[in-house]
Amino acid sequence: MSQKVLIWDLETGGVNAFKADLGFIICFGYKWLGEKRTKVLTVNQYPKWFSKKDGGVNDLGLLRHALAIMEKADLTVAHYGERFDRRFFQGRCVINGLLPPPPTKMRDTWRIAKTAFSFQSNRLGDLARILGLPEQKHQKTREEWPGWWHRAAAGDSTVFQEIGKYCAQDVRTTEQVYLRIRQYDEPHPRLVPIEERVACRLCGGEVVYRGYSYLGIYRYRRYFCKTCGRWDRNRYRSK
Repeated sequence: MSQKVLIWDLETGGVNAFKADLGFIICFGYKWLGEKRTKVLTVNQYPKWFSKKDGGVNDLGLLRHALAIMEKADLTVAHYGERFDRRFFQGRCVINGLLPPPPTKMRDTWRIAKTAFSFQSNRLGDLARILGLPEQKHQKTREEWPGWWHRAAAGDSTVFQEIGKYCAQDVRTTEQVYLRIRQYDEPHPRLVPIEERVACRLCGGEVVYRGYSYLGIYRYRRYFCKTCGRWDRNRYRSK
């Protein structure tokens, strides 16, 4: 059985939407790699999500649901997730007295692009444009930004459908960027079971052996995936 890969993204708001102690989570968007449906949890779906008396938006219900989803993942993927999404999410968890998400490995498409390529920008929208992907990041109008986020912080439940669509678009775009560039991610963990050694460890595709890789005094047969283009080598050294 291949690993379950969770593609996810946050939309946040508050006095400072970049700091977990000054903000809150508006949306948790996600999809499982290979599945068609993209889902979005919005904070207004949960009881007692807003109270002026208690300080505005309460994202506890959303956090609990998102944690249950994260526990099912073998690998997670997010854009700029190492620097923002994961740390913001964990900050909201500890503030709300929740246990942390499992220490699941994450692949950050921003980090992969920054490490592997020399592009003028590694922002999600720019990567989608540079790579010519079918899914493109939605470009917000002045009315949408910061209007949507201000309305959400004020408890306006009519705005969440639009923010949810925006979040879902980011998730789909992140998935397509990930599938296009993950072949360049050298430390990417194996997704295909180790028993299938003759198959590509990312996509399970057929491989073709081409040359050798050398490590110290040992050499290993090197192969190329005919489906996704990933280069790899055998785990066992050859004579």
